[in-house]
Amino acid sequence: MINGILIYSPRGELIVSKLFKGTLKRSIADIFRIQVINNLDVRSPILTLGSTTFHHIRSSKDSDNLWLVAATRNNANSAAIWEFLYKLDSMLIEYGLNKEEYLKEEFMIVHELLDVMLGSCGIPLETEPSKVIAKMSVKPAKLHHNNTSSLLDGHLGSKGNNEISMPKFLKRNDSSQSHDSNFSFNDFSWRPKDIKHKKNEVILHVNEKINILVAKDGSILKAYVDGSIDLQTRLSGTPVCQFGLNDSLTLGSNDSEYSSRNGRTGNNKSSMLDSNLSNKVLSKASVGNVILEDCKFHQCVSLDKFDRERIIKFVPPDGSVELMKYHIRNNLNLPFKITPIVTNSVTGDALDYRIALKSLFPGRLSAKGVVLHIPVPPGVMDCNISVSNGTCKFVPAENAMVWKFNKYNGLTENTLSAVTVPSKEVNQTTLQQWARPPMSLDFEILMFSNSGLVVRYFTISEGHQNYKAVKWIKYVSKSGSYEVRF
Repeated sequence: MINGILIYSPRGELIVSKLFKGTLKRSIADIFRIQVINNLDVRSPILTLGSTTFHHIRSSKDSDNLWLVAATRNNANSAAIWEFLYKLDSMLIEYGLNKEEYLKEEFMIVHELLDVMLGSCGIPLETEPSKVIAKMSVKPAKLHHNNTSSLLDGHLGSKGNNEISMPKFLKRNDSSQSHDSNFSFNDFSWRPKDIKHKKNEVILHVNEKINILVAKDGSILKAYVDGSIDLQTRLSGTPVCQFGLNDSLTLGSNDSEYSSRNGRTGNNKSSMLDSNLSNKVLSKASVGNVILEDCKFHQCVSLDKFDRERIIKFVPPDGSVELMKYHIRNNLNLPFKITPIVTNSVTGDALDYRIALKSLFPGRLSAKGVVLHIPVPPGVMDCNISVSNGTCKFVPAENAMVWKFNKYNGLTENTLSAVTVPSKEVNQTTLQQWARPPMSLDFEILMFSNSGLVVRYFTISEGHQNYKAVKWIKYVSKSGSYEVRF
């Protein structure tokens, strides 16, 4: 329905831009500014330019008169769009974001508001102020005077005051870590009531994809890991789960400090067991500290708890869910080393390949689905291949040699030697002009962390009762774009 939401300052400066479905380009913001904001002749609240229609309103008189714009590329209901824009305006007022200065400082709250109100498809899902605020991680402060207007009226402060009382933001929503009487089960919209399972079980999947590009001289041009922690839960009741990672800020406080905060000796013992298990399974290089970047969490996670104590605490949804995403660039554990030596043959029209593939992960682990794609020049008819292990074939459709291993043990090295068989059209000039695309490697390793991220402890509790559950932690490292130039 709505393909994009734009919020401008009164001067036409773009402050917030959220586009849906990829149907609009970011240049659409410049079009509205030129055609509407800078054009004094335009007075209509709706304007169609080509296949794009702009609906816009100005924020209330007590604000900085911001431009709130909805862009659509379909035959949408204009009345519904304007109603949504006014609802959005009322929420901005409630959060004190109807001033340009505050909006620039707290623009991420607007993005969260749009996620709650519009979802990911641009269709209004929830516009009732009380329900929207309940789903937000940040709550607006309540004003301490008797005469306050409602959310829909959009006024903050008493009517007799010329200045607007700007609210200070309270702590983030901690409903996922509290079981006080102030919270009802309705606070956990992601979890149904009265869930019962015969066996309480939770599986934590640490999934990582490593992306690396190695230059001809062996230097690393880029390397990073994109990871996610996925959760599978079958837990009865409304338990509170929490775990800690070995990120650099967490290791500043030891486990004993955590234990004293937790206040339950039974859970501390479980935490030590989980930590020892992870340390035994993963390599020594994997239990150092890591630097997490660009963390994104599911709405059930207490952000305030993570900011203050680096503890991930939450009331889990029932079933499968992606709990968090992260990005790591430093101190990576490279699982494989590829050493290629490619030279011209004596005749000058063929290439001689000498490739060593060495695994760098611990010997007790093994990788599966290991496939090395080795490009060959155009015009190659066949390849004479010899390998120490695995199978390698020339695939004309891919114009490459494909070296496969069903299982590749850690701390082992295998070699390949091959000579291309060129057609009559291939000569030395053809080989010199060949761009030489990089070799690429695919693999999957269980119980190995490319980033070194480790779950140090994992506890489950419900009130003051001993909660019995089976906990599993699985690490899966896969290749993203694992490329080596030659």
